Amino acid sequence: MRMKTPAMMACMLASGVAVSAGSLITDFGPGVGGPIPDGNTLGFITPIIIEDSFAITSVEVIITGLQHNYSSDLTITLTHTGVSTPITLVSNLRNGSGADFDGTYTFSDAGADLWVTADGIVGTADIPPGAYMPSGAGGTINSLNSKYAGENAQGAWYLRIMDDDALVAGSVQGWTLRLLPGATPPVECAGDTNGDNVVDGADLSVLLARFGTSCK
Repeated sequence: MRMKTPAMMACMLASGVAVSAGSLITDFGPGVGGPIPDGNTLGFITPIIIEDSFAITSVEVIITGLQHNYSSDLTITLTHTGVSTPITLVSNLRNGSGADFDGTYTFSDAGADLWVTADGIVGTADIPPGAYMPSGAGGTINSLNSKYAGENAQGAWYLRIMDDDALVAGSVQGWTLRLLPGATPPVECAGDTNGDNVVDGADLSVLLARFGTSCK
């Protein structure tokens, strides 16, 4: 793994980690953490860089040590830069209520309904750490797998945490991107007309047999 040099922005841009995928390696990162700028909609941005090229089957986002005393202040998004538009993981929970984030939260299609869980919290108690489905404005469920299935994992992934209200600050320790690779596509072999991964006389025989055939 190789740590990139941090860049200074109006928000805090954390350093990315470059990693390679293997047959049993599906966790990428960690992306580094830091303070979440208070009342700053640009937010805290932390990248993970994936060097290998492979198709995605499923996606999970694990945010470690997320702490903020008003979950309603936060919007959290995931972006695969240059490949697809951002997906929202959290969007101003409960429209102004004070349920707190405090712990490690996994965003997964197989998780619980975050809005339903938050609605059951009284006052400023903590949202239990665990796995939750990504949700947009008003609790609309967003599917990570539908968003990214079949997409090439290679490139820069960014987690952005935005605090759109002042007075209460927060922080995050880091995050991990968990990708399940799909089957590796076969390597094309130019001239292999019969698909046996060898270019030989059998391929010439197939070509001669088809010579002059119209493909319209």
